[in-house]
Amino acid sequence: MNLIVLTVCFALLLIGPLCSAYSDEELQADSLRLAEIIKTSPDDNTKIDRIPELLDIYRRMSPSLSPEERENLDRLIKPHTEELLIDGVPSQGGRRSKYRSGGILKPIVKIVAREFFTGLSQTITDIFSSWISRKNKP
Repeated sequence: MNLIVLTVCFALLLIGPLCSAYSDEELQADSLRLAEIIKTSPDDNTKIDRIPELLDIYRRMSPSLSPEERENLDRLIKPHTEELLIDGVPSQGGRRSKYRSGGILKPIVKIVAREFFTGLSQTITDIFSSWISRKNKP
């Protein structure tokens, strides 16, 4: 009986990482969504509104990133986001943009938010491009 339980636990440990990997379909869908976000964000207010969508794409892809890629993106994201606290405790993956549209933002804040949008979208695009080129190599 113990051997069966041990075997099942071991099998789950081996299969678990495969289930949480970023699939080719998710990669393709997020890549297309990223291109659409960039293409349809002509002004600062639209870019500010789209930052949460970029953060969502990052959250989905982060488990598949190398530690260096994740660290670089975290360094880029952290100064521009704030943690969501639930009962004084940070929620898992709970960061949101400090920049919110809807009100009048000072010009300097718009510039900072626009630069954050540009840097984040370019970094994610570069990662997607490298993943796609690696998958297409024979």
